[in-house]
Amino acid sequence: MKILMITTLFPSYDGQSRKEISYALHYFAKDWVSMGHDVSVMKIHPKYPTLFNITTKGQEARRYGEDTTFKLQDVEVNRLTINKYPKIDYFQKDLRLLYSKLLENINNSPDIIVCHMINPSLYISKMLKDKLDIPLILTLHQSDISQLTNMKKRLKKYSEVESFIDRIGFRSQNLMNKYKKLHLASKSNFIIPSGINRDLIISDCKLQKKIKSKSQVIFIASSMIALKNIDIVIKAFEKIAVSKEVYLKIAGDGPEKDRLKKLAKASRVSSQIEFLGYITRESVIEKMEESDIFVMVSSPETFGLVYIEAMSKGCITIGSIGEGIDGVIKDNQNGYLCEPRDLDGLANKLTKVLNLNRDQKEKIITKAVETARGMTQEALSRNYLDVLQETITRYPKKSNINEVHIKQQE
Repeated sequence: MKILMITTLFPSYDGQSRKEISYALHYFAKDWVSMGHDVSVMKIHPKYPTLFNITTKGQEARRYGEDTTFKLQDVEVNRLTINKYPKIDYFQKDLRLLYSKLLENINNSPDIIVCHMINPSLYISKMLKDKLDIPLILTLHQSDISQLTNMKKRLKKYSEVESFIDRIGFRSQNLMNKYKKLHLASKSNFIIPSGINRDLIISDCKLQKKIKSKSQVIFIASSMIALKNIDIVIKAFEKIAVSKEVYLKIAGDGPEKDRLKKLAKASRVSSQIEFLGYITRESVIEKMEESDIFVMVSSPETFGLVYIEAMSKGCITIGSIGEGIDGVIKDNQNGYLCEPRDLDGLANKLTKVLNLNRDQKEKIITKAVETARGMTQEALSRNYLDVLQETITRYPKKSNINEVHIKQQE
């Protein structure tokens, strides 16, 4: 299969920090290449005019502001720039220019276009679909849904090209539900979250030790920003931790750090709260294996892979109702859900988890690990690939339609 991926959500160069860009799409592309498929990525790189070099975003965009081709772990990536002005939609002349550059960089005619994000990826992909007569799959993210929901102009522009999309994917069940409320044309939809490394799954021996353990350590690993609602976790912990041997460990860094530390210090359980600061991803995984409960009640949250990692390590995991993990975590089955800013609700969930008997604890943890096993990156890459193959097989090429029409006339 020859797959062409068009997106802004891909590293712009080999070695780009994961703090700057998500590698989620790269992992899909890398897996498809390892499975023997021909994958080419067109990374759209917005470039701001020199005037905006004083802004951090402008400086980052200009740093790698030239068109080039590079390899990222066996994946061929074409970085193609497009002029962008802050708060203004892309100009048609710039979209046409980008489309022309994209055509020049296609060596072999692809079987399918995989597009992530609407603006400008979808509009370029639509032009290419018209040219090549191949199926187009769009996968939507949190920012896409937010723009369609809150910006009538964006919704109108999108609705004009939606009929050209063959299938629509979503990064979570929650995003699909929000999309359905927009009452757009019915499509063949699917859900494709990110996956974890299968080596992360806790061993049976360690899992049994964890089930038997009487320790009560609550862990959270997160950027310290407002939407992560770490303050709610601290306040809920204070409500349930007085006179109990339970501990809260917080890993991460960010602009909210000082405020959160003051909040913890002023609480009645300050001696039971530990700030670990920024720790490596490997250390986060180790802490998960040492902890009993993982809690993060972010909002908004497209899909947090950290929840699945926690479940894979046998943590009883608490996430947010109505956010990306809702649907993967099923309340009271393989974890727990609560409203993001519901202090009493979170305190009640924590109390419930801490009071589980051994059989109840084993049931929740076992189902959490089972869920994680089905969400390895390799498994999800194959699922995504099945969607692509099915879409190609069912695609009614114009040439085939014309042949049928001629035969009917004869």
